[in-house]
Amino acid sequence: MCDGVVLKPGPSPKRLPRPRSNALTADGEGVRVARVGIMLIMLVAAAALGAVVAVLLVDTPSRTTSPPDAATPPPAARSATSPSPSPAPQLAQVGQTATNGGITLTVTAARTVESIDMNQSGFRPGSGYETYTKTEPEQGGSFVVIETHVTNDGQSSLDLTCSWPIDAKLVDDRDRNFDPIGELYELKGNPECNKQLQPGFEDEMTYVYLVPADAKIVTWGFRDVTNPSGSSNFTLIRLDV
Repeated sequence: MCDGVVLKPGPSPKRLPRPRSNALTADGEGVRVARVGIMLIMLVAAAALGAVVAVLLVDTPSRTTSPPDAATPPPAARSATSPSPSPAPQLAQVGQTATNGGITLTVTAARTVESIDMNQSGFRPGSGYETYTKTEPEQGGSFVVIETHVTNDGQSSLDLTCSWPIDAKLVDDRDRNFDPIGELYELKGNPECNKQLQPGFEDEMTYVYLVPADAKIVTWGFRDVTNPSGSSNFTLIRLDV
């Protein structure tokens, strides 16, 4: 210290303001950036979800159920109102006229007999030289006689005995079919062999069948085999023989 010199304290040094921390500024910006990013992600996700929903709405077929057609009945009603099967055809009876193709025929009698009369002499019926032999069925069998009245309503003549214009079957209750015996032209009362029944004419014709003695005959059927365009089905006559 020197004499006479007063030392005054100098002014206090000014304190400079402390700069803001760069770290704090950086953290604030990072938060804002993160928030913006999250919002952008949410917007993108919402847009994507909207697009998916729109696609589903367009592609999904309509499930609207249309009301049932009033004109179309439900299955139960259809089955209840469906037509029933056609009934079986009615069989003609003995004495009733039946038709098949160009043949109109009536069964006038049907019976079982113990014997039949056959002209085996070789002479024509009506010649005065013919003789008839009483013929019996084979052992264990019996004869069934079907007497008919035949009208030729076809387009050509018929040889009823020596040709095969009419297919005639006898049927029993076991559905067995029996054919007529041969040489029907020898049977007493039948047309001669090669006698032609012209269209529009009629004649008597008898068929004889050999059947087991215990057979129960229920039906006789015939069909016209001279008409190629005719039905192949038999016309049936109910019997009780």
